[in-house]
Amino acid sequence: MKVFDLQGKGTNFIAEILAGITTFVTMTYLLIACPAILAAGGAQPGSAYLSVCLACFLGSLLMGFIANQPFVAGPSLGMTIFFSSTLLTELDYTYTQALLITLLAGLVVLVFTLAGFQNAIFNAIPKSLKNGISAGLGIYMALVGLKNAGFLSTDSGGQWSLLNFSERGRSLWAVGLMFFGILLIGLFRKLHFGASTTLAILASGMVYYLGTIAARTKSLSSLSFRDLIPAPQLGSFNSEAYSLWGQKVLFKNLSEGFASLFFSDTTTWKTVLSVLVTIMICSLFNSVESNGVIYVTARGQLDENGHFGSLKKTMLASSISSSVSSCMGSPLLSVAPESSAGMAADGKTGLTAVTAALLFLLASMFPSVTTLIPPVITSCVMVLIGVNMLGAVKDIDFGNIAEGVPAIISMILIPFTSSVIDGIAVGLIVHMALNLLTFQFKSVKIIEIAVAAVFVFSYFMI
Repeated sequence: MKVFDLQGKGTNFIAEILAGITTFVTMTYLLIACPAILAAGGAQPGSAYLSVCLACFLGSLLMGFIANQPFVAGPSLGMTIFFSSTLLTELDYTYTQALLITLLAGLVVLVFTLAGFQNAIFNAIPKSLKNGISAGLGIYMALVGLKNAGFLSTDSGGQWSLLNFSERGRSLWAVGLMFFGILLIGLFRKLHFGASTTLAILASGMVYYLGTIAARTKSLSSLSFRDLIPAPQLGSFNSEAYSLWGQKVLFKNLSEGFASLFFSDTTTWKTVLSVLVTIMICSLFNSVESNGVIYVTARGQLDENGHFGSLKKTMLASSISSSVSSCMGSPLLSVAPESSAGMAADGKTGLTAVTAALLFLLASMFPSVTTLIPPVITSCVMVLIGVNMLGAVKDIDFGNIAEGVPAIISMILIPFTSSVIDGIAVGLIVHMALNLLTFQFKSVKIIEIAVAAVFVFSYFMI
């Protein structure tokens, strides 16, 4: 296909389709987790699910055709949590007001991109910190995989614990299935099989459902490979559901939010100034997070100076996606780290993103598509992606405290706060402070100081 230049990028139609399927399957857990967070913030669960699916569909479609990269636009778990916990809870904005804020933030990011500001942000993040971000995302991806397989779990207080291997039941079988998938990928790669990741997911899925059938046949409920993450209560979707969503969510949220933020009886210059500051902070969060994820997922395409040639097109697609997602009732999107799954399955062009986009559209019409894909069958891929990303640790200069400490902080914060934003923000602040206090002024760029200052403001003033 000429539009994607498959031959020029050394790939083919089948490989790209399989890579897109792999990325979508790996991301299905987000189609459950993010709508649940939005529902806790006041959204109707079914509408939240539909909003996220359709936003991912349009965002990934834009990513494929504009950037021609195998990156998929997906809901940022960190941004979704920020939307729910900060905008809705701490700042006490209504759901419609918060959506308007994220829409305007997306438009600001779009202006940044068109003005070429994204290159400055991308280059302002120190290399050691970028490698710390990569390693932190790797730990996060691996933790998600281990948790989806039941190998690790967290209690209500956030304490991690290991599976009790003395107990027999679904968790033990699920862990076995995860390691089965890891071994398959290793074996397929050793034998130089193409699409080894996709084949391992398909094989794990077959074992999963064969095990379920066998357990039910023998009435051994304790051996049932039931989904480790409860299926969302999404209800049935049809033309009426879309119509209801269109009437109550699409654009209506934004018009109501605009009126209440800027033209209500309680609107003052102070409230407007507060809204504008919040918009700028949201836009910077989204911009920096996308830049960080792009660096991680595109490491193989960086030149000798660490620059990414398709950054502007990728960020253009990402910023448009973020604006569109707010119109549809979902917070800001970003480049999904799970895109690495499709790239590991040999995805190299925008056809990978377009394939995933069409599957998001299918999932919006048939929610059962999402719930039929248990997270345990993709846990092996998540763990191996994490292993690959952790390779960036070797490039961190641990001999320099001002470089090593910020990298380690980012590496720890990303997995344990589930937020790329916090990992990058705190890492930048610490990097700036340590370099200035140790008189390493040349290691800090003006743009880094400006971005870090905004993050400091957001942590201490909001």
